[in-house]
Amino acid sequence: MNEKMLWVMCGIPGSGKSWVAKHILMRGLGWRYISRDEVRFEIVKDDEEYFSHETKVYNEFIRRIKTALNEEGVFNVIVDATHINWASRRKLLKALGLDGDGVICVVVQNEMDEIIENNESRSGRAVVPRAVVRRMSNQMTDPLTDPIKYQGIMYINNSKKGE
Repeated sequence: MNEKMLWVMCGIPGSGKSWVAKHILMRGLGWRYISRDEVRFEIVKDDEEYFSHETKVYNEFIRRIKTALNEEGVFNVIVDATHINWASRRKLLKALGLDGDGVICVVVQNEMDEIIENNESRSGRAVVPRAVVRRMSNQMTDPLTDPIKYQGIMYINNSKKGE
């Protein structure tokens, strides 16, 4: 029997996590992609504050991940949210009842000017204030320093420079 793998996207807004998840990691059958932003935009109405239903959003995000991990024929589940530090990764793993076994952290890195450009090319509530992006960049920690051992850690430089 194949082991299930949880792919945890890690990176600041605009780094390209969603693009990497959808265009590099997704390999067809047996894969599921679950985005916290997609859950949020399904729940939070346009006229409501971004974090107005945070508990409901997080609970639904976790419910969808658990469902995917228990789904027959699904062997890889990608969870797309920032997960910028140990506290956020620990919260996710605790909610799922997991340790580092079967978990791969995918750290998506990019040049700050490209991150700002990517972020500002978004529309509506998907745009994160520039100061928040910079603050989150300063708060980002490497999963290698987390006090648990993951199945693996993958680093992807998503910069378009040099193309």
